Amino acid sequence: MKWKKRLLLAALFLAVFLVTLGIAVWWLAHGSPQWYVRHKLAPQEIEAAASRAERNLQATLSWAQDRQAEAMVGGLRPVNISPQIPESLEISFTQDELNGFFQKWDATFGWSERLRGYVSDPEIVLTPERLILAATVDDLGAVVSVEFEPRLEDDKLYFPVKRVLAGRLPLPRALWDRYRARMESRIRESLPSWQGSAQVTARGGANGDAVKAAMGELVLCALSDEPAPPVLFVPYSMNSRPKSLPVKLTALKIADQRLWLTVQPIDASQGRQLLSTIRDFKSSGAAPAMSQ
Repeated sequence: MKWKKRLLLAALFLAVFLVTLGIAVWWLAHGSPQWYVRHKLAPQEIEAAASRAERNLQATLSWAQDRQAEAMVGGLRPVNISPQIPESLEISFTQDELNGFFQKWDATFGWSERLRGYVSDPEIVLTPERLILAATVDDLGAVVSVEFEPRLEDDKLYFPVKRVLAGRLPLPRALWDRYRARMESRIRESLPSWQGSAQVTARGGANGDAVKAAMGELVLCALSDEPAPPVLFVPYSMNSRPKSLPVKLTALKIADQRLWLTVQPIDASQGRQLLSTIRDFKSSGAAPAMSQ
């Protein structure tokens, strides 16, 4: 009868182990990463952080416009540029400034409303060398974070997905592919309309559909680990007909809890090339393996 007792004890041990393991996995999957803090900023803090980001963007816009004005006569003929206006400009944003800017304008334009029922409480997080987009995924009931490792290489912007977590656990590839496919499908449905209405003027101004198309294409490139144009869009009109000034990214890093960007203005020929790139974009849609 000893073997029966041993078998019963083994079965009891296995059951206890599996229950404990299940509880641990549930706790890890439904917990939040250490850096994720919901509603981190109070309303006044959001406003202050957003204002700092806006001043930074306004300074970038003024510099780019001054640089263009110095470089062009009548928008057509190059002239000498004043040495007081630097050829490139370095700007930086803290995590709070990025989140404050997003939350302020999200309240105005309802960007998150388009994702209602899918995700809530979005947050941007900066860690050494990585930019993280995190949110609560409603049908999982867990915080899902997507870690990117942005870099510039050979005059191209790479924004590869390095890791996806549900809570503190790596998200299974099959489950991540499901959400990835859903995201890609929503972008691809809208992309032809955005591309058809995209405009970039001779003075460099990009309309809202050009920005939507370029950002949608950046997401598709990130999900497929493909290069994208190294372009940052600086908003200068945030009304019902938003407009932005594209500038070229020449350096990018995440350090000292800031996102550092070095930019240069683009000329008319570069603007035409950018518009052509936006309109002619095609992605392979290949899903790369995610590294840790």
